Amino acid sequence: MGIAKAHEILVYLSGLSGYLPAILITLGVAVLIGCAVGCMCEPCEEKDDIFHHEVI
Repeated sequence: MGIAKAHEILVYLSGLSGYLPAILITLGVAVLIGCAVGCMCEPCEEKDDIFHHEVI
């Protein structure tokens, strides 16, 4: 009985292996976009020191 369930699990996982590259690429692109948006939205200290606004 346990071997039959293990076989069903392996068959299910092998069916998902076709989608695995697409899932990994999608997650990778999402992480890159998230990092890019985070860098643009949060000013870093070096950028503030160089491009500070002074009114004369």
